[in-house]
Amino acid sequence: MVPQSQSRSSRAGFGFRHQRLVILSLGLLNAALLISAAVVGIYCANAKDLQVSDLAGMPLILQMNFLRNHTGIMKAKAAAQAALVKERADAVQIKLEMAQKNALTDTFEKRIQSLKAERTTLQSQQTTLEKNCDRCPSGWVLLKTSCYYFSNYEDASKKNWSASRADCVSKGGDLVVINSWEEQQTINVNLPRLGSSSSMWWLNGFWMGLTAVEGQGTWMWVNNTEVSSTYWKFGQPQNREPWSGNCAALLYYVDIRKTWYSLNCQQNQLNWICEMEPRRN
Repeated sequence: MVPQSQSRSSRAGFGFRHQRLVILSLGLLNAALLISAAVVGIYCANAKDLQVSDLAGMPLILQMNFLRNHTGIMKAKAAAQAALVKERADAVQIKLEMAQKNALTDTFEKRIQSLKAERTTLQSQQTTLEKNCDRCPSGWVLLKTSCYYFSNYEDASKKNWSASRADCVSKGGDLVVINSWEEQQTINVNLPRLGSSSSMWWLNGFWMGLTAVEGQGTWMWVNNTEVSSTYWKFGQPQNREPWSGNCAALLYYVDIRKTWYSLNCQQNQLNWICEMEPRRN
């Protein structure tokens, strides 16, 4: 049996050791808490330094809000720009198509004008045929009350005065006789415009049935009638070259009162005009 005093002493020693252990544990816990608090304080201080003030971040916040609020507008703008690009491309295409259509229209217009000209020519020929009604031979044209033949305009077919008259006689007529102002007008209106501005303009004329009597200077038609009215060019007839001669020719001129001129009958090769009376129906 352990003595009571010894038992008390043992319990007292155990209690003291226990208290010391508790105190030591609490001290260590306090130290840990202190260290933790210091670490948290340092972290919070650093975090505070890293924070952006409200004033410094305000533009960013406003810009974010603007972008959020205007996203639809930006999309609409992008769509409008795309539509504008498409419209411009379509406009260019339309212009190209219009240019092609205009060119095609011009071609059609020219063709129409050409066809109209051909129609006018055909109508004129038809009118001539209807007027002739077989009253004039083929190749002749009925003008007023006479049939006229205008020779081929090729240089190779030109003849002197005698050969020209022989051709008219072989066709049943004679060289043209102009015995009135009305006939002078009719002949010149239908006379081919072969030109009168060249240096040798007189070679573009047409023989007519008018000659001068040798040694008398009197001009007579091939039907043995004297000239009642004359339509000589200025200074014609004359006796100097190249116009000296006893045969008369005519050439278109704006003033139809001045279309006749004289030439040498045999030395000059010209076109000619034949005349004959039309057949009776």
